Amino acid sequence: MVSRGELHPVLNHTKWAELRAEMLRAPPEQHPQFRARSVFAPPDFCTDWDGEFYYHVHPVADLEWMELQATSTDWLLGILRRHSIPYSIEDGVVLVWGYTRPGPQPVGQ
Repeated sequence: MVSRGELHPVLNHTKWAELRAEMLRAPPEQHPQFRARSVFAPPDFCTDWDGEFYYHVHPVADLEWMELQATSTDWLLGILRRHSIPYSIEDGVVLVWGYTRPGPQPVGQ
């Protein structure tokens, strides 16, 4: 899909690992959660919200995007900035992109 130009990689395995490690170290009061979409999923499908970052954030190789939420958006954005993880905010929700598709691109932060 990448070699055919159907997907454009945004995040590598190292950055996904940094994000996952930060979420595992999160203070309980932040209650970070995610939902995600695989590049292989049907067009309107994404997972339900989940707070289990240890086992449920695999495999990252096919993650098109991950929505993130926490008690404090400032805390969450601070982590993304500290690790130089590109993100966008779509309809008030923080999105980390694994891949983008041709066409209009998300406005990154």
